[in-house]
Amino acid sequence: MSNDSTKNDDESLFLAEMSGVTPLKPDNKVKIRKKPNRTPLQTPESGSYPVIDDVFSDTEIFEECPDILNFSRSGLQHSVLKKLRQGKHPVGQTLDLHGLTVAEARRTLAEFLGECNVADVRHVIIVHGKGFRSKDKPVIKPMLNRWLRATDNVLAFHSAQPKDGGTGAVYVLLKKGSEVPDDSC
Repeated sequence: MSNDSTKNDDESLFLAEMSGVTPLKPDNKVKIRKKPNRTPLQTPESGSYPVIDDVFSDTEIFEECPDILNFSRSGLQHSVLKKLRQGKHPVGQTLDLHGLTVAEARRTLAEFLGECNVADVRHVIIVHGKGFRSKDKPVIKPMLNRWLRATDNVLAFHSAQPKDGGTGAVYVLLKKGSEVPDDSC
């Protein structure tokens, strides 16, 4: 048998096997946000993302922040919280706040939560760091703890497992998205 006929047989066999296969669409891939977008939030008049109110002040707080962050709204099932704490929910998006100022982190978080709401992303990881580069103690971590607790869209959060950043990151469980983001964040 010649080399050309073998090649044709292989090709026709391959094409026959692939006849019912539909290629994956490129938008089926999980999009992980590597670096935060530092563009300013849009104003409420122009549109898509709400401006964070007074609860989200960029005034740094000087209260003690626990090493392990943990929060949940009432009414959540114990099994859901356990899965969140163990990092067993599939992560839809990731936000890294390393190296940002408090004001930049606040704006980036608001934009990120708005994007998650629109995209109906329910489980995210937010990396805040451990504050090793801060002078005295972490700056972004206590602010994030405060901001997430004040956001109605956040159902629960817990410090991540070591494989996902440990006490330098949090798993966040968000409400199901709605067509229009609410004004809380």
